Amino acid sequence: MKKSPLPLQSASIGEGKNQKWGREALVKLLRWHFGHAQFRGKQLEAIEAVLSGRDCFCLMPTGGGKSMCYQIPALAKTGIVLVVCPLIALMENQVSALKEKGISAEFLSSTQTTQTKNKIYEDLESGKPSLRLLYVTPELIATPGFTSKLRKIHSRGLINLIAIDEAHCISTWGHDFRPSYRKLSSLRNHLPGIPILALTATAVPKVQNDVMQSLGMQSPLVLTSSFNRPNIYYEVRYKDILDDAYADLLKKLKTSGAVCSIIYCLEHTMCDNVSAYLSENGISCAAYHAGQSDKVRSSILDDWISSKIQVVVATVAFGNMM
Repeated sequence: MKKSPLPLQSASIGEGKNQKWGREALVKLLRWHFGHAQFRGKQLEAIEAVLSGRDCFCLMPTGGGKSMCYQIPALAKTGIVLVVCPLIALMENQVSALKEKGISAEFLSSTQTTQTKNKIYEDLESGKPSLRLLYVTPELIATPGFTSKLRKIHSRGLINLIAIDEAHCISTWGHDFRPSYRKLSSLRNHLPGIPILALTATAVPKVQNDVMQSLGMQSPLVLTSSFNRPNIYYEVRYKDILDDAYADLLKKLKTSGAVCSIIYCLEHTMCDNVSAYLSENGISCAAYHAGQSDKVRSSILDDWISSKIQVVVATVAFGNMM
């Protein structure tokens, strides 16, 4: 059920971008929009830092609520939070969930029609006051045409925060996942004066320092939490050459219920073969890889998110296509 936005003046002191937020007011925003009674871990410290205009590097475990560190600031100030995210699946999920809560958010990716993207660009350039979050891929940030649009939007004071998810990919020690992350170092030049929030679940001190230097972060607040998640069980299985891998996988899926599962394969053909085998044996699934059209991948992603299919058999293209 959608909620009407909590009026900014009802929880803060001052107006517009000069508002000062106390902890009680921030908790009020959290409770109103997300239903949580209190912040977890380092969330509140990160939020207070970026609201004060300070850069912040935040290491929190997967599932630790990193997205709240930029979603609450998006609600606390007028203007737009620019979120750089490498996974289209995650962008679509977050935007959909935010819209369900009555929060104006959009994303830009290759899965959208030209008409949809043009409408978002029109809203951005017209300074649509209700838009709070814009999710984009690092590849899009590296596009000259898009950076030109960003500078134009910034010149009108419409961007208040840059949030970079999976920030460890910026490091020379971690950028092989997405080389385009290295080009995010230009953001400080394109959008001067805007605080940067770098978020990751994994970064040793060497990577942390490299990320902060690459982004040109100035006296950032560094918040680190343990990456340990006691609710996760890890297991490594060695496969005997005589084992039937497909049958073993099928048994595992049926035992676990195969709810929202992703199976990663190295090649397109393997994805197709595994998906066909599982489908023939009663598992609702689909293959997903770069050999498919944007339209097909988008349809599969929608079906998986809406639980129309249980399993996606994918290459790393899953959620990783611009």
